[in-house]
Amino acid sequence: MLHAGDPNHPGSHGAVLEYHKDLSTATLLAKNRTPMVTLPDQFIFYVQGGEGRLEDGKQYWDLRENIAVLVPPNAPHRFVNDSEKPLNMIMITWTPTAPPRQDILVRDVNLLPWCEETVHWNNTSKCVFSAADGLFQSERMLMVMLQPRAMSQPHSHPPGMNEIWVKMTSGTATILMGSELREMPQNTAYMVPPTNETEHANLNLTTDRADWYLYWAHGAPPAPGAPPAANAGRPGRPANPNVVRDRASVEAANVAGKPLK
Repeated sequence: MLHAGDPNHPGSHGAVLEYHKDLSTATLLAKNRTPMVTLPDQFIFYVQGGEGRLEDGKQYWDLRENIAVLVPPNAPHRFVNDSEKPLNMIMITWTPTAPPRQDILVRDVNLLPWCEETVHWNNTSKCVFSAADGLFQSERMLMVMLQPRAMSQPHSHPPGMNEIWVKMTSGTATILMGSELREMPQNTAYMVPPTNETEHANLNLTTDRADWYLYWAHGAPPAPGAPPAANAGRPGRPANPNVVRDRASVEAANVAGKPLK
């Protein structure tokens, strides 16, 4: 979908990722497996559909829809699909810019609490991975739901801010990009132009379908002496009793590995 490039001087189609190597769909066909590999890059896999398992040579994790996996550099891993259907995933590849974790982290997004609500008007989000999991201080991955007949607030981002949206669910959504409305079917992605001028927004024009997006952000390092970014909410906004931001509730969604026989 997207790959490494310079968002300020676009080259080939999709070459816009300033901090990442690749954003792709990944499919493991039925009755197939990958070799056991140890790679220098860091990966995130998000399971869209199908079943399988992830192995590291000592233990394994069952994979199904809405399981997210963070694989740090040099962690042995392979995917196995013993089922009759393909295992479909979204994959992000990059060289970490912060000291990474040492172990594979698997998280069941279904068990995560809501961490944001009414942010940018109508987004309702689950916070999947963050700096607490070994990412860079401004890196974060969310699953964002947009209800029917709703839109997110149009806004822009400054240079150094990479914000990526991937349409995860079926059906075609509408996005605002600058002064244009564009269609966004499943498994398409865009990165917001970091010009501080190009406004963007996601729109759900249907009456009966909630749209889900994978959201990934990586900001530039803060200037010396600058206050930390307020990623947990906006100052002055009343506390929302329907969202949970404590660390224990996030870690309760972690999936433990099982010993390989």
